[in-house]
Amino acid sequence: MRPGTLLRWNALKNILIREIEDNSIILDIGGYDGYISYQINNMFSNLEIIVVDLDKSGLTSANKRGLKTLYASTLKLPLENNSVDAVFCLDLIEHVKEDYIVIKEISRVLKQNGKVILTTPSQNGVSFPFLSKERIDIINKEWGHARKGYSLKDINELFKDAGLIVEKTNKYFNLFTRFIYRFSILSNIPLRGRGLLYRLILKLEPYVKYGAEEHIIVGEKVNSS
Repeated sequence: MRPGTLLRWNALKNILIREIEDNSIILDIGGYDGYISYQINNMFSNLEIIVVDLDKSGLTSANKRGLKTLYASTLKLPLENNSVDAVFCLDLIEHVKEDYIVIKEISRVLKQNGKVILTTPSQNGVSFPFLSKERIDIINKEWGHARKGYSLKDINELFKDAGLIVEKTNKYFNLFTRFIYRFSILSNIPLRGRGLLYRLILKLEPYVKYGAEEHIIVGEKVNSS
């Protein structure tokens, strides 16, 4: 499992448990292998979760986890208006040039008062301690970012234009986490040692906010279309 996905799950799980209601239909757009959807599905008795992606290998993994999948672009979701209760949009919009279309599609398929859980980097992108700005910019491009990230004002404007409101905000991927994440990738530390480091930062991630550079946004649909 990719370290970034594990970090995201540990930062999100308590928020998802609070915001998601059982018997909900949930769309996980850009959800790749459905890891986070699989974890949250195991905590409820009757969710219907659909993972949407254009990566067929990821969708195959999501299928093996027992999740429904849909091979489709997030720019044109093949779903009816007002048909889902919640949408997960986790570290996706920064990869899409037409981010405003993604947000409008989320609003279109959400039921009235439906929830969107969104994560995305802050406006300056994700940085790493002890690396030059040039190297950090290269890393963000290697991650396939169409833009560095978003300010809360940017997100509020995207949501408002699509009939959504921002209800709650939080952050994760703090300074300590980013240091350990990068150190573990670059070092020759044994696999067991890496495991210990990850277990440490996974426990601390939901509580240590200093220098955090990833937004967690909980939004709601306020206008039916």
